[in-house]
Parts: sequence; C-alpha cells; structure tokens
Amino acid sequence: MAEVARKTGKKIDTTPLALYNFFIERVQSNLHIALVFSPIGDAFRNRLRQFPSLINCSTIDWFTSWPEDALEKVAQQNLTTMPISDALKKSCVSLCKSFHKSVEVSADRFYEQLKRKYYVTPIAYTELLKMFKQLYGNKLKSIKMMKERYDVGLTKLDFAASQVAEMSKELTALKPQLEITSVETEKLMVKIEQDTVQVEATKEIVGADEALANEAAAASQAIKDDCESDLAEAIPALKAAEAALGTLNSSDITIVKSMKNPPALVKLVLEAICVMKSVKPVKKPDPGGSGKMIEDYWDPSLKLLGDSKFLASLKEYDKDAINPDIMKAVRARFVTNPDFNPDVIKNVSKACEGLCKWVSN
Repeated sequence: MAEVARKTGKKIDTTPLALYNFFIERVQSNLHIALVFSPIGDAFRNRLRQFPSLINCSTIDWFTSWPEDALEKVAQQNLTTMPISDALKKSCVSLCKSFHKSVEVSADRFYEQLKRKYYVTPIAYTELLKMFKQLYGNKLKSIKMMKERYDVGLTKLDFAASQVAEMSKELTALKPQLEITSVETEKLMVKIEQDTVQVEATKEIVGADEALANEAAAASQAIKDDCESDLAEAIPALKAAEAALGTLNSSDITIVKSMKNPPALVKLVLEAICVMKSVKPVKKPDPGGSGKMIEDYWDPSLKLLGDSKFLASLKEYDKDAINPDIMKAVRARFVTNPDFNPDVIKNVSKACEGLCKWVSN
C-alpha cells in the first residue's frame, strides 16, 4: 500500500493508520455497487421501505422500454452466430423486434382495460432471442435427421433395385434348368409312389420277422431267467466250497499224500480236480476182478499233491472260464458215484447244469 501511495505523488505518512485511511479513501472513490431490481412484483417496493438509503444515497437509473434501434442492435448481436444468410438474418431480426413491440402494445392495452400492469422487461427480449435460436437449432437438427433418413432410404431403394435386376437376370438364366428340374421331380414322385407300395409289402414281411424275433427274444429271456435262477442256487454252494478251500493247509495235503488207501470221497474229489485241470488218468486193471481196464486218477492225483503250488493253483483257478465239457464230465462223475451224498450230488448237479447253460449262451 505504501508503494501505491508513493506513486500518487502526494506526501502521505507511511504509518499503518495513515495507510489504512488512504486505502479507505481509494475504496470510497473507486468502489461502485450496482443493484438491479425488476419493477415486477412487491420485492422492489419492499426493499425501498426497508432500506431508504437506496434512494437517499444512490443514483437511480430507471430504464424504460428499449427503442427499436436498441432492439435491432441486440437482435443482430445475438443472431450473429446463426448459420443463415444476411437477408434471412435481417428478416429474423425484424421478426423478433416485431414480436417484442407487439407484446408491449398488448401490455399497454391490458393496463388500459383492466388497470393491471404487465411489465415487458429487456430480459424477456433476450429470452425471446435465445428461444428463437434454440428453436432454429432444433428444427435444423430435425430437418438434417429427416434428410439423412431420406438419403439412407434412397440408397437402400437403389440397392434393392440393383439386386432385383440381378435376381431377374439369374431367374431368366435358371428358367430352363428349373423346367428340367420340375420334370425330374414329377418322375421322382411317380417312382416314390411305386416304392411306397413295395415298402408297405416289405413292412408286412418285416413285421412278421419282428414277431418271430420277439418270440425268440422271449424264449432267450426265459432261458436267461432259468440260468440266473440255477446260478442263484449254485452260488451258496460255491461260497461254501471257497470257504472250505480256505481252511486247507500244507499239513492237510501231507496227510492225504501219506494215505495208502484213501476214502472214496477223497479219491472222488481228487479225480474231479484232475478232470478240471485236464490231467489224464492212467489205465489199470479193475481191482474188482472183472478183468477190464479202468481209468485211475490216484497216481496223477499224487503228482498234483506233490506240487508245492497246488493249494495256490486251486485258489487261483479261473472258475468263470471253465470249459462246458469239463463241467459235464465232473457232473457225470459225481452223479454216477454211489459213495457221494445225494444232497450234495443234487446241488452240484444243478450248479453244473446252470453254469453249462450260462456258458453256452
């Protein structure tokens, strides 16, 4: 502030109080406050009643209606940016000015007839110009959009016309081929009708064959059910045999090998094992004195018992892939042997028979 005071060329004390007074003087001489009030409504007169200094300590400029030249100048300034010709712009200025003046005349007539004041302020004129420019922009945008749609429509119509012309040429070129295809189609329809008759006849034959096949399938199902039933009866005996086999050990095998005259059932079981392992018997004279040669499995059985892996071979025997002929041979030897228990013979017989049927099918 001291620098500003020195530039004035006056001798001013640089104390803070003097500089503050200098600042106040500059503010009083340069600060201007402009209060703008609209005469519309009660706000203006209420402010004057509350603050009389607005009248006593201020200069009042009362702006009345703008003259025509002012209206014209303001309109020209606002419509400068519009993309229209000068002649059209001049007409728009005249039109806006005419609108505003007609409203002023109507307001005066309204006051004369009804004694009610309607103020036409300059802001109304500027709003009119703003609305005019906005309306022009919206209309221009709408017209451009319609023009673009029209251009797109014409383009599509031209494209459609060209496509129709090309398709017409193609149809003209394909017409002979279409006629030939039509004739071939008629011949094919006649052939299809003839084939349909043959198909119906074949269908009847196939239906008869299907009935026979269904009967055979029913018979096969019955055999399958019978085999499954027999198999269900044989499974408990099989489980019992496996459990009994699990109780054998090498000492049992040693005892059997040491027998000079083993029981008939032991010999029968070993004979069955030889048959299942495809071990051939030896020919010996009948001890009963008939003079005939009989098949004896005891010596081959002793050779089997001498094998260190005998028990393991029995446990690992593939019982699910036994030859049906072996099953029949084992079954025949058990059934015809009078020393074997009849109940066991019956169970083994059914088991062998069921397994034979199952393997055969």
